[in-house]
Amino acid sequence: MNLTLIDDWRITIGRRVLLGPNVTLCTTGHPIHPDHRMDGMYSFPITIGDNVWLGANVIVMPGVTIGENSVIGAGSVVTKDIPPNVIAFGSPCKVYRTINEHDAEYYFQDRRFDQLPTD
Repeated sequence: MNLTLIDDWRITIGRRVLLGPNVTLCTTGHPIHPDHRMDGMYSFPITIGDNVWLGANVIVMPGVTIGENSVIGAGSVVTKDIPPNVIAFGSPCKVYRTINEHDAEYYFQDRRFDQLPTD
């Protein structure tokens, strides 16, 4: 819902990618210095690897690559590349930890996959 693609350059999205509501992928920006800001825009590609999950309200900036299997937390602004197999969040987005065996056993906080509700 409400996906925004500023696609003045290539956006590559892998397989089995989850995009939360209000995600923005922005390949384009303007120079920061006021003497050059109106000179035009710049654009760099964005690459999202396979099995990535971008939470609600994530913004991905020009030139960023997000590695396969990574999770980007809601509300993050991704300004630099994120490696594969990590959980990252924040503004600016930073790696918090690697996805590990605990994540294979627990789906949310202390709730285990083998104890899913039946109702």
